[in-house]
Formats: sequence, structure tokens, C-alpha cells
Amino acid sequence: MIRLSALNIKEINRKGKWKYSDPELTGVETSSLRIENGHIFVAEPSKTKNSHGATFCNQAFKKGASLVISDIEGYQYALTRDLNPAVPFLLVENLGGTLDYICEKFYPEKPKFVMGITGTNGKTSVVNFSQQLIEQKNKSCVTVGTLGVGGVINLTTQNTTPDQPFIYRILQMAKSKGANYALLEVSSHAIAQRRINGVAFKVFCFTNLSQDHLDYHKDMETYFQSKLSILDILSLDTKIIVNIDDEYGKLFFAKAKSIGFKIETIGFSNIANVKLRVHQGTSDIQLIEIIKGGQNYRFRTNLIGKFQVHNLGMALLTCETFGFELAELVNYCNFLKPVPGRLEFVGKTNLGASIYIDFAHTPDGLKHLLETLRALTRGQLILVFGAGGERDKDKRKPMGAIANKYCDLIYVTDDNPRHEDAAFIRQQIIQGCPSAIEIADRSEAITTAINEASFNDIVIIAGKGHEQEQVVKDNCFPFSDFEQASTAIELMEKIVSG
Repeated sequence: MIRLSALNIKEINRKGKWKYSDPELTGVETSSLRIENGHIFVAEPSKTKNSHGATFCNQAFKKGASLVISDIEGYQYALTRDLNPAVPFLLVENLGGTLDYICEKFYPEKPKFVMGITGTNGKTSVVNFSQQLIEQKNKSCVTVGTLGVGGVINLTTQNTTPDQPFIYRILQMAKSKGANYALLEVSSHAIAQRRINGVAFKVFCFTNLSQDHLDYHKDMETYFQSKLSILDILSLDTKIIVNIDDEYGKLFFAKAKSIGFKIETIGFSNIANVKLRVHQGTSDIQLIEIIKGGQNYRFRTNLIGKFQVHNLGMALLTCETFGFELAELVNYCNFLKPVPGRLEFVGKTNLGASIYIDFAHTPDGLKHLLETLRALTRGQLILVFGAGGERDKDKRKPMGAIANKYCDLIYVTDDNPRHEDAAFIRQQIIQGCPSAIEIADRSEAITTAINEASFNDIVIIAGKGHEQEQVVKDNCFPFSDFEQASTAIELMEKIVSG
């Protein structure tokens, strides 16, 4: 616990003496929902709508907050909600900087080696592969990302990158559990909203950039600038790893180089510092070569697709930056497991069709996925997919067109429609693939696709990947693509055998 007086927070517009006691403070939160006794509630402006966290001051106080810190705007918002005069309210000029300072005071301990990774696609895979490689060396780590918090701590999260106090608290908990390694997915929202400010990254990776989140960023330039702004808060001691095959990766590299960062580029391109090669690929295994510093490293892996080679290569370079030997790391690659929901093999039907699920939910992600499977398919390539509601609407028709280019049979179904008209979402997709079959019920679409598949066909169910629920309006229904596909395979076997 820390006394308020020991924090030495500079307040503004304070006349006379502090009229409250000097409370013992136990932690800090930006969400009133997570407030516990003795917490500081830092009330921030809303990042997505015209409101302010200070509207929840009274609720935070009732839940046990000992202090509220906000800006003048927050104080004005609090007054509109009849701020309880008993609430100790401290005004500061630089709210973001104050939050950085308080988080560091309460949660100073962190793992020595921290990796951050940003980009539209591949973040989860790079983090997961890095985790597996580190654990192969019998070392402990913590991961934070789309799959929640993993490694030495297991928690579910609402966002890919949670808020700043949560991140700091998780890092300290991981350190207390003996973890010297932390792997963080960093979303564009997190960068724009300062969620990872103050974290000392040993290495930071940029995977790629393609159309996504334009409901938030409005256009690709703004989206890219949000990614690029990470360079403003990284130390020059941070090692930057960039996918140089990506056009935005080239721009990211140029900016980072102009600032003076140490950079390593990776890709299939000859301009890469670290070159990737695929010498042999099947539906089961790939023979990969990494060329770095005049050394050639060849190894096999059960991960398929060029995009997975990018991800694996980035994971290897991350671990090398942490001090592990690349020559030793490649020996573990044949033992790596696919990430849940990332080109995850479900099983084969008794008619010889292979069934996969994948999280691909952007045009670029879907394109890379289908390119990979098209090259491996000796029969029909069958796709089941939809698009999420209340998200970037302009990507739906392009995703339909991509599906139309690579697939023999397409089933357009519901994803997470949220509060949007699900039928309207499906029709927007079908504009790009007019011959697609529309089946609203996702379970029915999955079952129908699997029943249609025959020898040497591949069925890929895309969009939801690891997710365990379907969001319709305000309701979250239990739903797993993996379980639905597994059930369909089992039912098919029973029908054929019986």
C-alpha cells in the first residue's frame, strides 16, 4: 500500500489545504467495474464516444475507491452526475502522464525480456510460437493477446490489449511467478489509447497491415499512422523486427531507420536481412530455410503456408533477441503446435475430406489463407464464412470476391452480427461472390459444407477461429466452429456406418 502523500502527485486548481485524510492506496484502475477497496480510480475521456469515465465516479466510490483522479473535463462530467461531495477528487493537468507514473509506482516489477507485436494479421501466431519456443527451453513466460492471458497466468480478457493498469499488474504478477519473458499483442487501438505506454520492450515486431478496423480509424492512412506512432514511445534500445515483404512494412522500416532504431528485416524478398525459403510443402509439413549472417538453417515444421513461415521466422528472431541460439531454436520447430483457431486441423471425414478452422476475418488474412489451401487442394476447396457486424463494412464485398477467386464452393453464413441486420451483412458479402450459397444458421452451414465434401476436398471454416460464442444483439450464445465441425464429422460417420 502507498499513502497518497507519498505519491507526490501535482494537482491543479486546488485552493487551500487538502480537505480529506491521507488514505492508504492499494492499486489503480481505469475501469469502475474492477474497483476494489483502496483503489485509485483514474477517470479518462472515452476513446470511442462523446463521454467521460468520470461519470462513474460515484459508482467507483461505492465499490471502495479511496481516490478519484481526473482532468478538468472529467470534473465537469462528474458534476453533471451530482458528484458525491464525499468523493476525494484530485485534478491533474497531464492525466496520461499521471497514470503512467502511478502504474509504475504500484507495479514496478516486470519481466526482463518483453516483446510487443503489432500488425493486422499474425500477432497471435507469433506470440504463441515464441511462447512454445521459450517453454521448450524450460523457461517461464506470460502472454497477453487475442487468446487472453496465458503462460504462468491464465485469464480471459475483453480486448486484445487490455488497459494500462491491467498490463502493468499482469507483468508484475508474472515476475512474481518467476517469469522473465512477456509477449504482448499490441493492437492499433492500444497504441492510440496509450495502453502500453511505459512498458520497456526489448523487441518490437511489425507483421503487416491490411484493411481492418476502419470503423475506428476511418481510412488506411490513419490506421497506419496509429501503428507508426508506437515508434514515438519506444526506447532506441528496442530491437525492431519488420516483415519487409509487406508494403507497409517497408514504410515502417524506413521510418524506424530514420529515427535510429536497430532493425532486423525478415521475408522472402532478397532485400531482407533474414531471408526465408520454402523448399517443400504439403498439407502436413514444410521444409523451411532461414538464411542469416551467412548461415543457413534448414528444418521441418508441421505449420503450413507462407504466412506461417513469416510468423515462425519472427518468433525465432524474437527469441534470438532474448538471448537464445538460433541454431538450437530451429531444432524445436518440428514440435510446434498450431495456434488454436489458426489453420487448425479438425479432422478428416470418412469420405476423405480434410476440415480446418481459421480466424481469418480480413481481406488480406482470407487471401493468404485461401492461397495456401488452394495450392494444397487436390479436390474442391470449400469455404464457410461470414463477417462481423458493427465493424468495417467496406471489407465485406472484397472478402466475397477473394472467396470467389480461390474457392470451388462457398457458403455465406452469420459470424457475429451484433446489432446489425445479419441478412444485410450476408448480402454485402455475396455481392463479391454471386454464386455463393446463403445459409444464415452457422451450424447448418458448417454441417452442409462438410456433408458436401468428398475425397481430397478441403473445407475451411473462417472468421471465428478460437472464439467460443456468437454475439447476436445483446446476447452471447455458446458457439465453437471446432466443436460444430467435429460434431458434423461424427454424425457423418454414424450415417455412413449405420
